[in-house]
Amino acid sequence: MDRLKEMGETVARRIMVGAAITAIEAQGYSLKRQPGRGLSAVYDAVKGNDKKVLSIRTTRDRWFAFPSLKKATAWKTLDDSDLVSVAAVDDVENPQAINVYLFPADEVRKRFDESRAARIANGHNVKDDWGMWVMLDKGDDNVISQIGHSLAVDYPPIATYTLDELEGEADTVKAEAAVVVEEEIEEEKETAVALKTVADVLAFAQERIAALTGMPVEGIKLDLKMGV
Repeated sequence: MDRLKEMGETVARRIMVGAAITAIEAQGYSLKRQPGRGLSAVYDAVKGNDKKVLSIRTTRDRWFAFPSLKKATAWKTLDDSDLVSVAAVDDVENPQAINVYLFPADEVRKRFDESRAARIANGHNVKDDWGMWVMLDKGDDNVISQIGHSLAVDYPPIATYTLDELEGEADTVKAEAAVVVEEEIEEEKETAVALKTVADVLAFAQERIAALTGMPVEGIKLDLKMGV
């Protein structure tokens, strides 16, 4: 049973972002959100005299994404970050808790660079402003789409919150989390508009299926049938 799905998308996202915020603050950081960043959920994170830029991501399948930019030479949001936090379900099929991870952005960039380079070398189409996914858990370096894996192995979660805890706080979760969710929804609408042709939609679907299944993009064939 997917309890997060039963909660609805808005509530599920809100409590996942809220879990990340709570976990980071428990590490001694004071967070101030940079407005208008949508899915990026970017914060100024201050601990004493140390100020860093933090990007928060959420994932319900234990893969997370950043968009490639400048003809595969840069990363949107990631290149401007010092830290990356990912709030992830503990189990994809039957989530019971949210794991919160905190990674050095340099290490995340290294994994994404490795994944992007491998995809390009193997003929995958890495488009600017399209999310590219990397898996958190242990993967297989022989599967191109899984290269860059194991961040969650090398960096254990800094906090784990049960869904019982989080669901009980769903109505009173931090206001910042609610704002992030609203901007996520708006940015997703913009992404949908950016897919202007049938070919764009099919290519996007192939990339996402490859990320979820570990299959190479070139091995995924989609048939489009239109009728009345």
